[in-house]
Amino acid sequence: MLTVSDALAAMARRYAAKPALIFGDRRLTFAEFDERVNRAARALLAAGLQPGQRVAFLLPNGLEMAEAYFAVARAGLVGVPINLRWAPAEIAFALADSGSAFVLADPAFRGALPAGLPVAFTGGSQGAGDWEARVAAAAADPPPVTVRDRDPWVIVYTSGTTGRPKGAVRSHRSNVMIALQLLAELGITADDTGLALLPMFHVNSMWLVSLAVAVGATCAIYPHRTFHPQSVVAEFNRLGVTFSMFVPSLLTFLADAAETGQLDTGSLRVMLTSSAPLDSTLRDRLLAAFPGVHLYDIYGATEYGAVSVLPHRPGGTLGSVGYPLLGVDVRIRGEDGRLQPEGSIGEIFVRSPALMDGYWGQEAATAQATDPDGFLSVGDMGYLGRDGQLYLVDRKSDMIIMAGENVYPREVEEVLLHAPDVALAAVFGVPDPRRGERVVALVTPKPGQTVDMARLRELTRTLLADYKRPAVIEVVPELPVGASGKVVRRLARQQWLEAHPGGSAV
Repeated sequence: MLTVSDALAAMARRYAAKPALIFGDRRLTFAEFDERVNRAARALLAAGLQPGQRVAFLLPNGLEMAEAYFAVARAGLVGVPINLRWAPAEIAFALADSGSAFVLADPAFRGALPAGLPVAFTGGSQGAGDWEARVAAAAADPPPVTVRDRDPWVIVYTSGTTGRPKGAVRSHRSNVMIALQLLAELGITADDTGLALLPMFHVNSMWLVSLAVAVGATCAIYPHRTFHPQSVVAEFNRLGVTFSMFVPSLLTFLADAAETGQLDTGSLRVMLTSSAPLDSTLRDRLLAAFPGVHLYDIYGATEYGAVSVLPHRPGGTLGSVGYPLLGVDVRIRGEDGRLQPEGSIGEIFVRSPALMDGYWGQEAATAQATDPDGFLSVGDMGYLGRDGQLYLVDRKSDMIIMAGENVYPREVEEVLLHAPDVALAAVFGVPDPRRGERVVALVTPKPGQTVDMARLRELTRTLLADYKRPAVIEVVPELPVGASGKVVRRLARQQWLEAHPGGSAV
């Protein structure tokens, strides 16, 4: 069957002595990783968990996080990776909404967990935990659990336009299909070494690790909790990395290192970029600095998986996100719901074996995002060209992408409106040369009141992850309001940019 657990077991038989995972000075062969996953799966079941129950992960990048993903897969449990940058209130929401029955956590998050929820701590920076002892005490053979490929593997929370994150339920089959689609497109084999740079609570790194495991490639995990360009370069040089996934802001540092001779460009042959557009200047710098590299843009979403791939070439046309992957069908619907012809802009709908099963506990939201033929939309707008390529033109949901992180304005606006002296709020993204976009917020005061900016900033620090906090908060006398009584973000953004032509606050 196409389960994540079966993929690991098959590669452990085929490449038993080959390194599967590398994290700093620590290495696990495929056989060792497979055994660790057996023990971890049994340790979870020994805690009283039953197949189908949810296990939340509050873990930084490392072998423990990789083991957690595969252990829940083997035990028939469902993993819930939690964004480590979330505020305690956001963490509490995800734990409650998913109905998580158990948490694997780094000790640094001891104070962020609600009382009474069973938890095992890993050996983090604040002292040894009990998880390692539980794993070591468990049996090394596979647990007697039957897992089917249609069973859910993970629930990944992605911010929604309603102001609350939604949990995308992803099955074993859908995630294995992503690996197979990308392997067929990119040509990655067991001879390759990948590097997971991005946080592993993101689907990007989750898929990179599972892709490597599915084909028997070695996957290194970036061993630092914060991004340091020199450390990334050192890992590439030390390990002879052949493929990795980036966001454009990381690629800028890589181009700098290659051009100054700090980075050995001989080993890297597949570079993947996603989450934000790649401009022509950076693209051409990369292709010149890495003459043997295949550079690809990948368009997808937590709910979709990978949709399309664009192979970059020097001087090539930008704007397209490439051709749909094998098994992916794309259609465009107009505002009236009718299918649009080639070249006509509308809402993008996708059907693929890699789609999520739905939003956890939100049947209405799932139905609203799905058309009668099973095609799914995440609200992106675009069109299909005559050449068969997909082109993005806008984001229907006004989503902001800040250094690869998704920020939805409604969620930030609701936090700002908690302030007793704020009447209206408008949040939008503006271009930023290093991070892609940054978050700007405009607020109006209630009649006869003055907005307390210190209190407003403290509110965002308490209730929002750092990447969601506005870089700029301005008090304005009024905001553009439409006929429905709602603030028109598009006009607010336009007016702000006209007043700040350089993109900075005056």
